[in-house]
Amino acid sequence: MLIFEEYFQDNQHNWSSRSSDECKLGVETNHYVFEHKRTGNSWWVAWNSADFFYDKPDFRIHVVLEKVSGANHGFGFVWGLVDTHNFFKFVIADNGHYRIAKCENGIFKDLVLWKRSHTIQYPNAINILEIRRNRDSVEFYINSTRVETLEAELVTRVDDHKFGFIVFDKIKIKVHSLLISVADNSTNSNNSTSRISQSDSATKASFAEHEPPDNDTLEAIFADIRALIGHDHTKQKLFALTNFLNVQTERKTRGLKTLEPSLHLVLYGPPGTGKTTIARLVGRLYKQIGCLRRGHVVETDRAGIVGAYIGQTAMRVDHAVRQALDGVLFIDEAYTLAPKGGSSNDFGLEAIQTLLKRMEDHRDRFAVIVAGYTEEMEYFIQANPGLQSRFTRLFYFEHYSPSELLLIFKKFCIDYGYSIDLAAHGQLQAYFEQAYAQRNKHFGNGRFARTVFERSIEQQANRIAASLKTLDNTELSLITAADLQLDDL
Repeated sequence: MLIFEEYFQDNQHNWSSRSSDECKLGVETNHYVFEHKRTGNSWWVAWNSADFFYDKPDFRIHVVLEKVSGANHGFGFVWGLVDTHNFFKFVIADNGHYRIAKCENGIFKDLVLWKRSHTIQYPNAINILEIRRNRDSVEFYINSTRVETLEAELVTRVDDHKFGFIVFDKIKIKVHSLLISVADNSTNSNNSTSRISQSDSATKASFAEHEPPDNDTLEAIFADIRALIGHDHTKQKLFALTNFLNVQTERKTRGLKTLEPSLHLVLYGPPGTGKTTIARLVGRLYKQIGCLRRGHVVETDRAGIVGAYIGQTAMRVDHAVRQALDGVLFIDEAYTLAPKGGSSNDFGLEAIQTLLKRMEDHRDRFAVIVAGYTEEMEYFIQANPGLQSRFTRLFYFEHYSPSELLLIFKKFCIDYGYSIDLAAHGQLQAYFEQAYAQRNKHFGNGRFARTVFERSIEQQANRIAASLKTLDNTELSLITAADLQLDDL
């Protein structure tokens, strides 16, 4: 539960604001500027206060900092601040090092002496610092990578509740955001918490979750795969993947050498060709083979995981990944995370970097399936070496043929209790052949067939409405050629 958030759109939390020969502090457009102008091993601290998270067994602090200028003496986050000479600090420097220390009466006592981390971005770059408490331990992260774990007793026993930011010796930074959250069962009901929690959804992904059916079996999955209309090549590749994974599992059971299987997939092709359906089947398949414990599918897209501010996206991706553990994370239209000709500052790139890191951190716990149009997905995979190395299984989806579109229409009829007469059958075949010949990359395929079905039953309803009470069930369910006036589709 988000209990404190600050994006510096205004100064509602009353951060220090001043400008002098010694320092400059103040809220500007979507950031807090913090400049220390003195030299000589000195520091400056800007703080706020909250007394509602230090005692919680699970909390998370997430701060996005940007180094603007200055030397590499260090800058970062402080907490448990009594005054400017008594506090804890987690700082990074432009030489790629970080430090965790306690300041007592102006004397720093190292909890972690300066240590190098390849995850620090420098010089003059944006970095994300996180502090996560998990019961008896506290983890420290830089750009979504855990760099240190300390006993909670060392860093959460505080004499005061102030927290904020620190800069040393002529350094200027921008603070883009500061978020503090606790586990849902750790929250209390005081007024300040309720007020600050209102936009908790800003850091949580939006998604749909699809569970495998109860009493599922491998035989049932194979039957569902074979029952799919079209997709002959995809079916062959799914069966081949199943055989490969089964053999590797058996070799592992017998103590033989195995290849580390990649469960991640790329599904690319025109819209409406059943990519979401295949993703759900793959989740079920991985569960039955034993690759994933739960086999559910968390379905999202760019809007579900990309935030509006720097730092939000990483938290949204983390949330989606946590929901997908032991199952599949399915990202539809994934190419929108790195569109061709897009900006280098697009938050979609933050989503990709966070996702790649989580794929490494939890490589045995979940699979990622990305989907989208053919050309766009080819560019997307090539745009990042990390994507190329992790997504080595590509499933291409063809447009449905006219005959397959007709079969899809007939399946809708069966599912909803309708039938078509001979004249309607011939008219539909001709209509789908014409639509197929005139298709472009945005042709809807299965969605187009569904639209045709829905339009036909609407027109059928108009035809029979006046004599509804006199019709038998067969007449009530029959689609005729008169119901297929589809010129405006």
